[in-house]
Amino acid sequence: RGDLVSDVSVQGRVVAAVSPTLYATAPGTITLLVDAGEQVAAGQELATVDSPELAYQLQQEEATLAQRGLQLERQRIESRQQALESRKAADLAEVAVIAARREQRRAEQAREKGVIPEIDYEKAVDDLQNAELAFEHASADATLINERLSFELRASEYEVNAQELVVADLRRRVDDLSIKSPVSGIVGDLLVDQKDAVSRDMPVMAVVDLTRFEIDAMIPESYADDLAIGMNAEITIGGNQY
Repeated sequence: RGDLVSDVSVQGRVVAAVSPTLYATAPGTITLLVDAGEQVAAGQELATVDSPELAYQLQQEEATLAQRGLQLERQRIESRQQALESRKAADLAEVAVIAARREQRRAEQAREKGVIPEIDYEKAVDDLQNAELAFEHASADATLINERLSFELRASEYEVNAQELVVADLRRRVDDLSIKSPVSGIVGDLLVDQKDAVSRDMPVMAVVDLTRFEIDAMIPESYADDLAIGMNAEITIGGNQY
């Protein structure tokens, strides 16, 4: 009684488990910095793509960002100036109210003593009402102006932030023009020649990871029903068994 063991001896080959293909991220002219079969490290620059169109677009967007930044700073200065003017108008209106109240009290005292015509007293009362209305309107205008200026500043800041995102995305795309190795290993096939014109998403080269391998074995179909995941396998390479 015991387990019946059936051995299947087949031929196979060792292949790389990880062999990523690198692609051009933008149209342009490619400059290869390595040769086929050359050992490379993860993060090493393997090629660069010269894309004048993308570089010019980045310069344009950076200039637009700088211009909008200057406009925002100018708007902040103008907003502070307008807020100061509106506050100044409100303060002057408040001073006018204080002066009108003083004149109204003086007219009232003179009226009680009978040394001022009734029409002059009524004029003093009207002047006080006009001054109070002017102060009320000036204060309301100052509040509305501050709210409007704050809203306009927030809108301009949103525009600057949106432009910063555009510039950041373009800078990322320009940085991606430098093709770097995702793994350590050797350069496989070069799919383009030096200084070739490449298009976006065009394959450039393959890099083979020498730390991870697979076995590609051809097993007769008659054994297919007897095979299952998890079975042990012995691999002999160069007299060494794995």
